[in-house]
Amino acid sequence: MYTQEGIELQFGVNHIGHLLLTNLLLDTLKDSAPSRNVNVSSSAHKRGKIKFDDLNNEKTYEPGEAYAQSKLANILFTKELANKLKGTGVTVNAVHPGIVRTERTRYMGIYQNFLGRLAVDTLY
Repeated sequence: MYTQEGIELQFGVNHIGHLLLTNLLLDTLKDSAPSRNVNVSSSAHKRGKIKFDDLNNEKTYEPGEAYAQSKLANILFTKELANKLKGTGVTVNAVHPGIVRTERTRYMGIYQNFLGRLAVDTLY
């Protein structure tokens, strides 16, 4: 699945959209200092690899890998933005919200969907 712009859906929603919004707000964040930018990450970033030669995962698509790539991109963007904004009064952080019940599993296979829901139900 892809965004209207042709970007792999998870990468587009989880990373590119946030990157664009952040860039549109940068001047306001600087003018409003002290201010902060908080990016939502995931511990899944540890499994992520940025496929620079295949960002859309067109060669082989695996939803878990696509998700991990999008979250790793968030971490790398957060680190770079924090470095660029040092001394401006804008702090930049990434947070892992933990396991939350979402509709994310709707695109997973029945086995993955069952295991994901079972894990979340066990924790609640």
